[in-house]
Amino acid sequence: MPYSLAPLAYLKIVLHAAKYPASTCVGLLLGTVDDKSTGQCTVSDAIPLLHHWTDLSPAMEAGLQLADVFAKQQQVVFLGVYVANERLGDLGVPHSVQKVADAIRSQRPEALVLVVDNEKLATNEPAIIPHLPSSSKSSTSWQPASLASAKFTLSDPSAPQKALEQVRAGRHAALGDFDEHLEDVRVDWLRNAGVSL
Repeated sequence: MPYSLAPLAYLKIVLHAAKYPASTCVGLLLGTVDDKSTGQCTVSDAIPLLHHWTDLSPAMEAGLQLADVFAKQQQVVFLGVYVANERLGDLGVPHSVQKVADAIRSQRPEALVLVVDNEKLATNEPAIIPHLPSSSKSSTSWQPASLASAKFTLSDPSAPQKALEQVRAGRHAALGDFDEHLEDVRVDWLRNAGVSL
């Protein structure tokens, strides 16, 4: 199944990771599935969820429920989860993120996990590694894949360069997640209207 990642979604993922480099950042992938022809999954947006309470917690549950209502209003679906781990070389999917991804996959078989490659954030290369569900029926683990083998493309190949420019310009300060919303209800974590290309 082919996947495409829109520039806005890529930008939000990178800005979330850049804003909290010493924390694990978790967010949701939103988009559409073209059921009629190719089965193309288009990840059109991302919702920054957490950087404090990344384990399965009441904060995560509340954020997921609010994001679900928002997705239905926007007429999009959850297509997966993204995570930027706090440790530089950590490219794994934490247990709590696996659980959320498994729950999304139970509704959407095409769900995936995007892991941010922190070492590539300061380059013009795509800083994401798709993780797909294990082909083993007995295992619910998520296995890394290359962009090509996952049939995963950036709809704008210059998105990494543009996102890096936004980080260097300090635009990551404008992004908010649900953790911040819990501290200040004025933080627009669902839309992040202040973030644009």
